[in-house]
Amino acid sequence: MSDTGFFRKLPSAIPGLALIVITLVLIRGYPGMDIGGFKGLEAWMGAQVLFDQKGWLVKVLHLNYILLGIICGMLYRNLIFGGEIPAIFSDGFKLSRLMIKTGIILLGSLYTVQAIVQLGAFAIFLIGGFVLLTIVMVLWLGKVFGIDRSMTGVLANALSICGVSAAVATAPAVEGKASQVAYAIATILGFGVLTMFISPFIGHSLGLTDLQYGAWIGTGILNSGQVLAAALAFNPKVEPGSAVSVAEIWNIMRVISIPFAVFIVTVWYWTGKEAKESKTARKGLGTLLVEKFPVFVIGFMVVVLLTSLGAFGDVGLKGGPPASATIKMLRDWMQWIFGFGLVGLGGYISFRELSQAGGAPFKIGLIVGVTKYALALIVVLIIKDYLVSI
Repeated sequence: MSDTGFFRKLPSAIPGLALIVITLVLIRGYPGMDIGGFKGLEAWMGAQVLFDQKGWLVKVLHLNYILLGIICGMLYRNLIFGGEIPAIFSDGFKLSRLMIKTGIILLGSLYTVQAIVQLGAFAIFLIGGFVLLTIVMVLWLGKVFGIDRSMTGVLANALSICGVSAAVATAPAVEGKASQVAYAIATILGFGVLTMFISPFIGHSLGLTDLQYGAWIGTGILNSGQVLAAALAFNPKVEPGSAVSVAEIWNIMRVISIPFAVFIVTVWYWTGKEAKESKTARKGLGTLLVEKFPVFVIGFMVVVLLTSLGAFGDVGLKGGPPASATIKMLRDWMQWIFGFGLVGLGGYISFRELSQAGGAPFKIGLIVGVTKYALALIVVLIIKDYLVSI
C-alpha cells in the first residue's frame, strides 16, 4: 500500500485490520477481559499443566503473544486461505507493515541522544565490521558459485544490512531485476523464519541477559522485522534496557549504513562490469539513496531528539527518574502496534514461495546467514562484559 494511496485505500483495509485486531485480542487479552472464563490464549496457556509443570508452553517453549500472533498469521495464509491472502483482507495485511514501521519510530521514545552516544565507537566498529565482512563474503561467494553480478550485488546488501530495504535500495544501482530482488527476499525470509523461533530458545538456554541477547540478534539476524519479532519473543516488555530496545538500536545503526553499503556495492558492480555497458537509463547514486532510504529511520531519530529535549517527560532510564505517564502510554501503544504488525508479518510468510527458493543464491544466503548468526553470538559472548546498556 503506497503512502499516496493510504487514505484512499483505508476503507478497503478495514476487514483485514479487523481480523488482525480480533486475532491479537483473543491471543493477548486485555485488562478485565473474561469471556466465559477465557482471558486470552496466552493467559490460558500459562495456566495449563504439562509434564507436571504449570505453564510449560510459556516457560519452556517461550510462546508469548508475539510468536502466537506470527503463527496465526502464517496459519491464515498457508492453511485457512490456501496460500494467498484473499482480496478482502489484502489491504489490511499490507497496512500491518506500516504498523511495524510506526512502532519502530515510537521506539525512539526509549532513548536519548546522550544514551545512544554511550554505545561508543566500540559498538559502531563492531556493527560496521559485520556489515563490511558480510559484503566481502557475499561478493566472494558470488564469484565462487558463478552467479550473475546483479544478483550478487543485491544479495550482498540484503544479507549485510536489513534484508528487504537494502535489497530494494541496491537493485536499481546494480541493474537488478525484480525477480532477483524477490529471490533475495525469499532467501532472507526463509532463513529468518527459523531464527525468529529458535533465537529466544537459544537465548534463554544460554542465560543471556536482555543486553546480550539484543546485541546478538540486532547484529546477527538479517531483516528488521525479524529482529523485532525475535526480541519481543524473548522479552515482550518495551522499556529501556529490554531486549527490543537493545536490538533495535543496534539494528537502526546497521540500517543507517545503507548509503555506504550501496555505494560500495555500486562501485564494485560498475568497476568490474565488462566493457559493454547497459544502455538502460540509470539514476544517480544520490537520487537513488534519497528515494530508497528507509524513512522510518529518520522518524526514529526525530523521536529520539524530541525525547532528549524532554518533549514526553522523563524516559525512565536506569538510575534516573521514573518514566512519565506519557512515556508509559507510548510503551503500551507500542506493544499493541507491534502485536498487530507481527500478525500481519506472519500473513506474508508463504510456505509455497519459500519452498521455491533454491540454487546458488539460496546456498549463498544460507552460508552467509548461518555464519553471521553464529559469529555474532560468539562475539557477543566474548565481549559481553564490555557491552554498554542504555
